[in-house]
Amino acid sequence: MRLLVVATNTTPPSLSAEVRAGRHQRVDYLELAQRFGTVHHDYNALRPNWLARRFEGLFRFDVRQAMAVARLAKRGGYDVVVSLSERVGIPLALVLDRRIRHMVIFHHGMSPQKLRLIRALKLQRRWNVITAISRAEAEGMRAALGLDDQRVVALHTPVDVAFYKPSQPSTGGEAFIQSLGLSHRDYPTLIRAMRRLPHIPCHLRVGSTWVTRRGGHESERLPPNISLQPFVHPSILRQCYEKSRFIIVPIRASTQWSAGCTSVQAAQAMGKPVVATRRPGLSEYLIDGETGVLVEPGDDQGMAETIETLWNDPQRVVRMGRRAREWVASNHSLDQWLDRVEALVQRAICSTAQHRTNGSFLASVCAICLSPAWGTCLRAMGETLSALTSVIAA
Repeated sequence: MRLLVVATNTTPPSLSAEVRAGRHQRVDYLELAQRFGTVHHDYNALRPNWLARRFEGLFRFDVRQAMAVARLAKRGGYDVVVSLSERVGIPLALVLDRRIRHMVIFHHGMSPQKLRLIRALKLQRRWNVITAISRAEAEGMRAALGLDDQRVVALHTPVDVAFYKPSQPSTGGEAFIQSLGLSHRDYPTLIRAMRRLPHIPCHLRVGSTWVTRRGGHESERLPPNISLQPFVHPSILRQCYEKSRFIIVPIRASTQWSAGCTSVQAAQAMGKPVVATRRPGLSEYLIDGETGVLVEPGDDQGMAETIETLWNDPQRVVRMGRRAREWVASNHSLDQWLDRVEALVQRAICSTAQHRTNGSFLASVCAICLSPAWGTCLRAMGETLSALTSVIAA
């Protein structure tokens, strides 16, 4: 069996050396490629083209990578392709040789636009295994796409528990709390909560390796007890977690149900309790009342009360942090994730996706065009189609 791993990011040339030196966590797609003794395909394999990347970023589909992977998979005689994101998994479903098995990991599976697109093009028939990063999202996708639990499964994101590991036990009396990350963060609610708690110092470390957008804090007046900190390398980020009493992960209410899960996982692996927003997917990444506390979306008063209660109970902080480390190491380690993916790949090999679709591709596209929600998007796409075609072909 030959397997091709497809990652939707750029791999820094120094990454492998940093992992070996213990300065960076192990990376899922590199570990997966190593597990199967194969190669991975990422943005490094594409010719630089800023205009094409801009268009692809606008529509959040990696068309050029999908075309390149389809050619590579066929030319290289690969049996299975694992797409680590729907950004490439969706366009790849349209161009991949139907004899090649395809498994895709969805990170935003409950997006109404994506679900409409998948149903209109009948793409669910072209994936052998679909995974979502929470049970809630897997159940939602099954219902929306009319598939059973053999075709759509939950695959929680992992954490490298050997890298994110406390160097010493927490005292429960660390000098500040901290909130980190960028994707779908609800920093305005956290800022309002911290205004109610002037005696509690909070570090705000806004940034992400994966997304580039505003954090939402820019238009807020920061109280004196909140200090903005820079986004840092993982080796320093690990220390930031360790120096915090506990971690706050505020998330906006949207269809991005598992946003913030990476920060929640890393914090617990570092032996820190987490105060997080209650979302259908994110709620699965901690045990409410045992490894962290969930608060309702947009509830700054409830968040403030939870933060103050935990801040004033150092013994509970230590107890919850210890339980958090044990739970994450037992259930969400990277090695367990690799075992799970390996089993799902075997399932993909044994399964038979319904490759034929009813009607023509053009008819499917027309079905999308008739959807009001896609009207604006498709008009914009039409205006740039000729330019985008020439850019991708270049």
